[in-house]
Amino acid sequence: MPPRLALSLRTLSLRGSRHFQIRRAFHDAKADFITFDSRGSLTTQKLDIFIGEPHEAYIIFNKDVGLAMKSGISIQTGICLASDSEKIALTFFHDTLHFAHAAVPYPRMVIERNLPRQNASNTSPATLWLWGASHSITLDGTADHMFEESSRESHRRLKGAAELLRDR
Repeated sequence: MPPRLALSLRTLSLRGSRHFQIRRAFHDAKADFITFDSRGSLTTQKLDIFIGEPHEAYIIFNKDVGLAMKSGISIQTGICLASDSEKIALTFFHDTLHFAHAAVPYPRMVIERNLPRQNASNTSPATLWLWGASHSITLDGTADHMFEESSRESHRRLKGAAELLRDR
């Protein structure tokens, strides 16, 4: 499937041996968002998402889904996820191709294809990113995770400047 959208980036060296990606392709894909409805029954919502190349470790989706995932996790665990309101630790299960919180099996997001394993086990640590015009999930320790972290930091630093320019 050809990329629907691509984001070009400069190559930046980190600690001399690691580099950011030069280009990030967004391919159209499908996912299932499975959660509990108001009656406590499981419900499945079909989603249109973006996913990277086979060697990349991210998905991007509508922010309403990210907020619903955060809400579902908070309600079921009874814990406040406010230590960093813009990111939540998840796990990617390679055998069933889904993301979920370690403490609860639902809500979960099931994708169509596997992402690169980060270790020899059937799970990889992941992060749900809740900032910006869309939300995303990346596998921890990958270039995609570093890209998201850097983008979020840049967004925070430049937000005030962007607001000043908008008011002119």
